[in-house]
Amino acid sequence: MDSFAPYLDLAIQAARAAGDLLRADFHRPLGPRGEHDKAPADTEAEQVIRGILLGGEGDWGFLGEETGRVPGVPGAPVWVVDPNDGTRDYIRGRRGSSVSIALVWNRRPVLGVVHPFGYPDDNGSVYAAVQGREGVFKNGVPVPSNLPGKLEETDVVLVSGGGDRAARANLHCTKPARVMSIPSIAHRLAKVAAGEAAATTSLYSPKTWDFAAGHCLILAAGGALVDQYGADPVYDDEANGTAPRLFASSRAVALELSARDWDMAFRSERETAMPIVRLAKGSGVKDSALLSRAQGALLGHLVGSALGSAQRSALNHTHTAGQIGSAGEIAIACARSILDLASDHKSLRAAYAAWSNSAPFEPDRAFEAAAARAPLADSLSATALSRLTPLALWGHAADTSLLIDKVRADTGLTHPAPAAGDAAAVLTIALQSLLHGKEAGEAVEAAHAFARRSGCAPAIIDAAAGSNLPLNSAKVAVAAPEVATAVHTILFQLLTAPSFEDALRAAIALDPASDVLPALVGAYSGARFGRDGIPERLRNLVLSCRPMEGLSSTARPSTYWATDAMTIAEALLTAR
Repeated sequence: MDSFAPYLDLAIQAARAAGDLLRADFHRPLGPRGEHDKAPADTEAEQVIRGILLGGEGDWGFLGEETGRVPGVPGAPVWVVDPNDGTRDYIRGRRGSSVSIALVWNRRPVLGVVHPFGYPDDNGSVYAAVQGREGVFKNGVPVPSNLPGKLEETDVVLVSGGGDRAARANLHCTKPARVMSIPSIAHRLAKVAAGEAAATTSLYSPKTWDFAAGHCLILAAGGALVDQYGADPVYDDEANGTAPRLFASSRAVALELSARDWDMAFRSERETAMPIVRLAKGSGVKDSALLSRAQGALLGHLVGSALGSAQRSALNHTHTAGQIGSAGEIAIACARSILDLASDHKSLRAAYAAWSNSAPFEPDRAFEAAAARAPLADSLSATALSRLTPLALWGHAADTSLLIDKVRADTGLTHPAPAAGDAAAVLTIALQSLLHGKEAGEAVEAAHAFARRSGCAPAIIDAAAGSNLPLNSAKVAVAAPEVATAVHTILFQLLTAPSFEDALRAAIALDPASDVLPALVGAYSGARFGRDGIPERLRNLVLSCRPMEGLSSTARPSTYWATDAMTIAEALLTAR
């Protein structure tokens, strides 16, 4: 056959139907059914897929991981299905597993559909490619091929769901690139084919149903999938196939990766101790828009911190790409403390003390910035305001007065001055409004109304009132304390910046000596534009940054890495 394009819509229909079933099971109050790597919903989903696919072509074969084989006529195409690639992570409540549907004919995949039905939120995505239609499609839109000819420092190699436990070995095997952990080899192959990562690996003897759909996508992107010997996977006449290890990217990069010492990563799976946050089973957020705004806020905070730190470290070249600075580390410390210990302020105080004693790389302490150059030079106010993002996510659904009481109490741990508490309260109102889906103008007006109604310091009221004016025109510019300048700048960029990147550029220009203002502007712009409003390259740099001892000149304890920031944001929304 010259084209299998007429069958693509049928495969997408089947993948979406299975995804709907699996997503409902994922959100059960006690979480998805099953244990280890066996889930009843997998079999149920495959039965749905088989009914849809074989209802259209009775002569074609079917090979499913859960329900086995349905023979077709000799020489006919065979549907190859994994209804839930990544079951083990799925059962644990982790997002990222996917429905994988391929069509194999003449010993090669000619159609591939991969549907990560709950990643990064419940909207999911559909990646597709088919013989007879050029290129790779994501959600029906063609995506450009972007496979690298060689690996660079900022390239991301995707590894398995357990890859964080072997972080050092994976980094050694992928250098000079960095790694991100994503469940499901089908999902990882799809992301590489769509230009969302440079390469991927699978080290645990994947079977046809694991990789056939992703293989089709990689081929459509002009790339290659090879085994540990550099050979392409082999399918027999019944579409069976397996390989001990697989590597995908451009052919040059895939071959280079296949020749490296992956036995090291295999042996080292449990060697790296990391405080990775996991969602409690059944606690995933169903509201995709809310989750996007929350993840946008935390990722925006961290990206702003990383870019602000990079700005200051450019002269001595000691900063690892994507490495967050002090404002980001404070936010991560606060978030982990909330998730571990609820609202115990004594425990929060201990966490912040641990952060301050862990010697961030110099000169990356926000509170060491010179007063003449930094709007947030006051060390204590900078520390307090850096905690607003995780606190607002945690209290997004709380009564406003209760949330403000918590924020003021938290601010008082490190800065008892009334103006700092007022600034924190006003900014929290704006961020809570954004998380609730309010437009930027509505969020700013809510913050201003709160400032007037609550009797905040005049400088804070003026900062909110003049937030539609540039700093040199607003009343706040006259003898205003640093926190008032910060309030004005954050709200002004929230109202006026046309994009996330424009807001960050302005913040860095205003505060080149600190990462605090870029982090806060990033948080509010991230909440406004959502997770996908932050360029993926910037998100990936933060989510894949592991400044490990011996591998980075600016090594940091893993407690302050942000590789699990997407899950942290979701967990904060559901924390009690």
